[in-house]
Amino acid sequence: KELPAHLVAFSGAMAAAFTAWLLPMLVFELCPVARAGDTVRIPSMEIASGVHMPVLSIGTGGLESQAASTIVINWLGLGAYGIDTALIYRNQQAVGAAINASGVPRKDLFITTKIPGCMQAKASIESDLKQLGVDYIDLLLIHFPGPISARCPSTWGVLEDYHAKGVLKSIGVSNFQTKDLEAILNAAKVKPAVNQIEHNILHHDDATIAFCQKHNIKVEAYSPLGRGNHSGDITDNKAIQAIAAAHNVSTYQVALRWILQHGHIVTFQSSSQAHQAADADVFGFALSAAELAALDGLHNASAASTSTLFV
Repeated sequence: KELPAHLVAFSGAMAAAFTAWLLPMLVFELCPVARAGDTVRIPSMEIASGVHMPVLSIGTGGLESQAASTIVINWLGLGAYGIDTALIYRNQQAVGAAINASGVPRKDLFITTKIPGCMQAKASIESDLKQLGVDYIDLLLIHFPGPISARCPSTWGVLEDYHAKGVLKSIGVSNFQTKDLEAILNAAKVKPAVNQIEHNILHHDDATIAFCQKHNIKVEAYSPLGRGNHSGDITDNKAIQAIAAAHNVSTYQVALRWILQHGHIVTFQSSSQAHQAADADVFGFALSAAELAALDGLHNASAASTSTLFV
């Protein structure tokens, strides 16, 4: 016997409310133990067996050495320990120096770095380790597949060798689409833990995300706050502004929360410590199912299908 219409509507509303309340707790692990003076507490997600990654990391791409150093020092000073860098950023010595000067124990840090493409992997990994001044890396990514993507399976084998030695705690890729991931998976002994891709409310590659989810590859978003003329202006979007106002938060916080609530990881850039703390304050509210659906509908399909950018 069918339920009366008003009970069906009520049940649906209750289910949506319960999902919005429960989802944040299903997605993330418990916050790490806080240290005295910590301003933010970033939950973590298991990306590979025994490897837990903060769901928010600070990015250093495209920054001069001094700016990268300041950003890392500010982030660590808040009690947040996820750092994202790459060999092609040419600021890793400054990042390493900032890490060393912070006094934060290495075991408490989570360092993500990237090697440029699928060539000279061994030399790139050794250079990463030397420049950062560390003896292991928490997550190492192949930054992009081209221009000789046919070499990626053999490059992946080099990453697997370092992973087996414990030098790379987890390994993954960045800017890989479905065909690139298939080539890796066909040859892999260890599957990629993460695929770091451009991903935000106005720009998302749903086909690649679906493939990653099917194969239990975690998606990590870069440019979560948009890229100006490329993916659109998140801060001036009226729909995002309305949702932000409803929760008394910023449009940036909504943009980050949308990604996290879909079960993904984020690396973002923010200069001042005050801005970093504000942007990381995204665990005290949850978007409703209706709000998530509305934000999902803002997707710029043409931008997502033609993107050639990487960071």
